[in-house]
Amino acid sequence: LNTDANLYKGGCMKYLRVWAHECYRVFSDRLINHSDMHEMHQIFEKAAKKHYSGAGVDLVELFGDENLMTSFISVAMGNDKKYLPIRDIAQLKQTLEEKLAEYNETFAEMNLVLFQDAMEHICRICRVVDFPCGNALLVGVGGSGKQSLSRLSCFIAGLD
Repeated sequence: LNTDANLYKGGCMKYLRVWAHECYRVFSDRLINHSDMHEMHQIFEKAAKKHYSGAGVDLVELFGDENLMTSFISVAMGNDKKYLPIRDIAQLKQTLEEKLAEYNETFAEMNLVLFQDAMEHICRICRVVDFPCGNALLVGVGGSGKQSLSRLSCFIAGLD
């Protein structure tokens, strides 16, 4: 997993949410069809039910709400780089807007609208480029923001 186990000693649900997040990033992010993504979600739920139902794990809590994690929020708040869940989308948006303003001061101005999907994609790209030799293939129609989101993500990760 892409985090330190010592951060999650408060209970198994915190650690299982990291597991679920990593499963979605490693497997589901590669899928392009909604029916395939739904099938993958069913597989994750079956695995969690099979292996963790005896531990009193609530599947609704595990898979229910948004489960997004990143390491740049902790750095932006002045702490060490730790891969932690995002508690508040408003905080994520504020941090990304600050990083975008920093980027615009340093490089050519980039006008981005940071809507929910764009913020989630930035978190995913930052996760990938954070790994040694991390790389990703972004697929989409021209003008959808692949290059802009990649540039901002690399700036956030310190890979300008």
